[in-house]
Amino acid sequence: MPTNTLGNYNQTFFAQEALIQLEKVLGFAGRIYRAYNTNPAVRGDTIQVRRPASFTATAAPAAAMDLTTESVAVKVDQWDEVKFALTDKDLSLTAPQIITDHIRPAAVALADLIDQKGVALYKKVPWYTALTATPVLADIATARKVMFDNKVPLRDATMLHAMIGGTTEVAFLTALAAGGMSTQDPSIREASMGRLFGFDVWANQNTPSHTPGTGTADPLGAVVGVNAIGATSIACDTFTAGNTFTEGDTFAIAGDTQRYVLTALATVAGPGTVTLAIYPALKKATAGAEVVTFYAPAAAKTQNLLFHRNAFCMATAPLSTLGGELGARIVTVNDPITGISLRSRMFYEGTLSEVHVALDVLYGFKTLDPNLAVRAYQA
Repeated sequence: MPTNTLGNYNQTFFAQEALIQLEKVLGFAGRIYRAYNTNPAVRGDTIQVRRPASFTATAAPAAAMDLTTESVAVKVDQWDEVKFALTDKDLSLTAPQIITDHIRPAAVALADLIDQKGVALYKKVPWYTALTATPVLADIATARKVMFDNKVPLRDATMLHAMIGGTTEVAFLTALAAGGMSTQDPSIREASMGRLFGFDVWANQNTPSHTPGTGTADPLGAVVGVNAIGATSIACDTFTAGNTFTEGDTFAIAGDTQRYVLTALATVAGPGTVTLAIYPALKKATAGAEVVTFYAPAAAKTQNLLFHRNAFCMATAPLSTLGGELGARIVTVNDPITGISLRSRMFYEGTLSEVHVALDVLYGFKTLDPNLAVRAYQA
């Protein structure tokens, strides 16, 4: 009597293998703080995750700090999957072939989509530096100085990263070669720059570009009225009517050492007034008339990003395995150390007479501390 078999496909083993492969190829998301919630969730849920603790030293004896405040709400609003159909030939493949032909490519596709969404966090970073027309290695030191002034922990050698775009990579590799490195050096042979100025430098094909609003051509305005500390929007005037500012545009308020970014599109009204939604929340109260100055690049700029691991967070939660009661083979695997959860589903598609495999991840991103990062603009 014939039996229905999925050959060498074992949902648990290959879910675990997919998780391993996913972790290997994560770009930006593999270099930021990751957290995991043990309770199953659905897209749109908000979960509480532990954030890296920060402490303030005082003269002894001191009161104990309350660690219950060291949690942060993250909305897991991203649900991505890779789904593929298996042929009879596929079902007869050996385990190594399955990993090579199916599991790894699927994990790479998932990692790439996660990366594309993660790098958008640059829009929450208010600090910037402009690279030279042809980037030089000293540009990294310039960006490091911004982080130094912001008291970023620069001695955390394994936690400092620099994501660069293709043009910057070419310039840096050329500079390393011109500096006398041997053609046998791994940096030249493998185009792997390793650590430079304390940062793990890597080129990311998903490094984003930012197009500023038209308002940056008239970058000067003034705060209207009193705004208390903690305000998430401020009114301004004296801008040019009709101009726009877009999410991610960065600006400073005179007398305030904190820089800010916009979190939503803003259009200047006829009188020259505009309300700006800002991040982070206002750190210093305003009395009114403080000058507002936007950074005003002439055109779209590549957003190279230097950051401490704890600047950003990726949180995942397990997806439901309820469908397993309906005949599908479903398993969720979790790695609490790396903070990644992945689900594998295997099921028969009767209409198409095919066996389908789906790998999916539920996750969300959040900026934990925008002052632990700096954008390095490159044309």
